[in-house]
Amino acid sequence: MSFERLAQALTRRASALAAARAEMRRRERREDPSRWHRPHLLWPHFTSRTD
Repeated sequence: MSFERLAQALTRRASALAAARAEMRRRERREDPSRWHRPHLLWPHFTSRTD
């Protein structure tokens, strides 16, 4: 794997994790109980697509 591909993969993972954390914080503020039923928020690395 080239450095460029590695950097792109790490950037995608970091972006997915940041988005999930932001969504979880938003749902926490709203006291939305559905946040515990959304696997993409609880485990973003295990539920995201990989290329």
